[in-house]
Amino acid sequence: MRVAAVVVNYRTPDDTRRAVASLRASRRPVDTVIVVDNGSSDDSLERLRALGPEISIVASDANLGFSGGSNLGIRAALASNADLVLLVNSDATLAPDCLGRLEAALSVTPAVGIAAPVLVARDDPDRVLSAGIRFSPTTGRMRLLGAGTPRARRPTVGVDAVSGCVMLIRRAVLERVGGFDEDYFFSFEDVDLCLRARRAGFASVCVGDAVAVHDGSRSIGRRAPARLYFASRNHLLVAARAAPAGPVRRLARAAAIVALNLAHAVVRAEAPLAAGVGAVLQGVWHHVRGRYGPRSA
Repeated sequence: MRVAAVVVNYRTPDDTRRAVASLRASRRPVDTVIVVDNGSSDDSLERLRALGPEISIVASDANLGFSGGSNLGIRAALASNADLVLLVNSDATLAPDCLGRLEAALSVTPAVGIAAPVLVARDDPDRVLSAGIRFSPTTGRMRLLGAGTPRARRPTVGVDAVSGCVMLIRRAVLERVGGFDEDYFFSFEDVDLCLRARRAGFASVCVGDAVAVHDGSRSIGRRAPARLYFASRNHLLVAARAAPAGPVRRLARAAAIVALNLAHAVVRAEAPLAAGVGAVLQGVWHHVRGRYGPRSA
């Protein structure tokens, strides 16, 4: 089985170099490493080309978002005859045995189409960030499994979705359902992909003994209101697409999602309060108007 890894860079060349170094250190060799520069408009491209001739560089003239940048790399991976495509965030690193364990999970049955590791925090590697995602199409509630719990050996379990931070995807999944939906631009495209794969007959699993380390909030800072804009707009979008409902249920679900995002902006988000609430409301309005892709005025 040929494995092609895709790393999307947006003004984070130092992080990207570290991610590539972890791929080079993988005990299960990666056959092709593809780095996508997502219209960084800084010195990223020059620095990435210094990674070496064995690294394939794909350059975009514009920032296509995480979804669009990943799709550029996915298309290059499929063109290289990859059987499996490994997506790795630029601010993530894999343990040396991670890829091998993900591949082993996919080899159990063709019904498993996407496998991901347990994600832990770089500043506290004993703390779990995510061990898969539960998503309720009825309420639209999304929950990161295991978040905040101590790192421990876990079984491989089926989940509704996994984080796009690190995921290994069968070629058959991508050929059947396509890559990320570029309407999302940033966030929730991973949940959408996993749900589309499930409808096509492919399960997603979190592999409990595979681990990757994640920084988070590197391309869009923790304090950026844009993070709240995309979260609210795309949360509404993925719920609407995952489970179409009658007008009453649809309105109730949307109201719950808006309330959750507003509560997060007020209580937990690091963005300035007024800007954060405004970003959530703009995201809701753009969803109502059907305006997706990059954030617009």
